[in-house]
Amino acid sequence: MKSAPNGEVKGTVNARAPEVIASKLDDIRDQVRAMIQRGDLRPGERVNEQALANQIGVGRNSAREALRSLEQAGLVRIVPNRGAEVRRLSLEEAMDLYEIRAGLARTAGRLAALRLATEEEHLLDMLLDQMDAAVAQRDSRMYRTLNTEFHRQVMAATKNPRLITINQAVEDELTLYIHKGVYSFTQMQRSSKEHRELFEALRAGHADAAAQAFENHVQTGKKRMLDTVSTTPSER
Repeated sequence: MKSAPNGEVKGTVNARAPEVIASKLDDIRDQVRAMIQRGDLRPGERVNEQALANQIGVGRNSAREALRSLEQAGLVRIVPNRGAEVRRLSLEEAMDLYEIRAGLARTAGRLAALRLATEEEHLLDMLLDQMDAAVAQRDSRMYRTLNTEFHRQVMAATKNPRLITINQAVEDELTLYIHKGVYSFTQMQRSSKEHRELFEALRAGHADAAAQAFENHVQTGKKRMLDTVSTTPSER
């Protein structure tokens, strides 16, 4: 390989460059976050750094740094002389987060109604059709996946990166409390109806109606979560 005038070798990437290291840590952090969201790592469970590093194929120091980053995000707790453990979230903390989430949804609904692009409208419409199909098939797992994507796309339509980041942080924390339970058929029907109401307000550009619809949807989602918790006490 040829050397550049400053003595560096052309055609190589410095694996220790700050941006490369940051990108690698982001990827590790995202993998661990996904493990928590899937329930592979449960609230209160200790996280062995070396075992985690081996599982995702990285060094122990990288795993440690990723866990420290997740502590700042509220997903992990670093206990002196014990190491890391997945944070437990109380019902009261979950309710606080739902209040924040509802406020963010109100803002997001208003902004999305004002900024929704044609291609985004088409994508949301397609997702709604797919959700209707999932309801008809009583496929709660597929419905949950589509529901998550619908919310993500509405947030993306706000064109407000800070709002999107803050909302994602709140949703990430809520995964510490919300179980990936099964939607009942009635819950799926009600949720789908709320999505339709939100979509119609977004498509019409009615900012106030969209703001109210999205906030109401989050509030009824909180009630659905409480109903699920009250019927599955053994899981808590």
